[in-house]
Amino acid sequence: MTETVHIVETLRDAWQGLPRPVPTARKLEFIERLLRAGFPRLDVGSFVSKSRVPAMADTDEVVAALVALPELKDRLSSDQRPHFTGLVASEAGLERLLGSPLVDEVLYPFSLSERFQRRNTERSREEAFALLRELAERAHNAGRTVYATISMAFGNNEGEPFDPAELRGWVERLHHDGGVDRVGLADTTAQADADTIARVYEAVMVRNDWPVPGAHLHVTPENQGALVGAALEAGCRHFDAALGALGGCQFAKGAVSNVSTAPLVRQLREAGFRPDVPEAALGALETQARALAAAP
Repeated sequence: MTETVHIVETLRDAWQGLPRPVPTARKLEFIERLLRAGFPRLDVGSFVSKSRVPAMADTDEVVAALVALPELKDRLSSDQRPHFTGLVASEAGLERLLGSPLVDEVLYPFSLSERFQRRNTERSREEAFALLRELAERAHNAGRTVYATISMAFGNNEGEPFDPAELRGWVERLHHDGGVDRVGLADTTAQADADTIARVYEAVMVRNDWPVPGAHLHVTPENQGALVGAALEAGCRHFDAALGALGGCQFAKGAVSNVSTAPLVRQLREAGFRPDVPEAALGALETQARALAAAP
């Protein structure tokens, strides 16, 4: 049987670092296009300080408006329900997320790099982990799942040592003590090559009861295929991507673009996998994504 590969269209990561915020109405129009095209998984925003990430200041407004879409309301209780992810980094952010019946997955940003953890969330790794445990318990009690991305999972440009064995330890803690349902490995500052990806996945997959981590890669057009291929070979079946190859982390030095959705889908089909993103409308949607990012 052909294996399914799951793709999350990460609108949050695509939009948060743009020079100008995308207007709320245009965000809603584009998300509605994605839903009509059949995209099953969308990362729609960040429930964080509006001053810290101004581009995500309207996340509450966006998800409230989406719930009111007649087409979406009908699908929320069906097998065709799209899934929505929102990022939180505090108790207040989780409270905002739980106020929406739309967002069913909580994304928490964890970092293998102590320096980046402090810059990104103003907490140490141990402090961030303790908060994650509390947030995960509350999220599960409210019927949400929890997804933790580990930033700098393939190396860092912070001048800190990189040890895949240390990464493996954090993956274990997140699964067994942190209450996390799934983990993603993020190449936050584009440190990885294909050999590094293979080595990292081999290091973390030492127990059969762990799900294979997803991949949140930052790439160039020239190396996307090789990096995705290495992750697939290692067993990864979950990828974050962005139409038009937009995005990157504005808190990281030297970050480059997200995996581009359309080439990813083509690569998966050519390799014999079944991506869960529809292919027919991708060309037009890629054009629209770039136009949205470039609009004044």
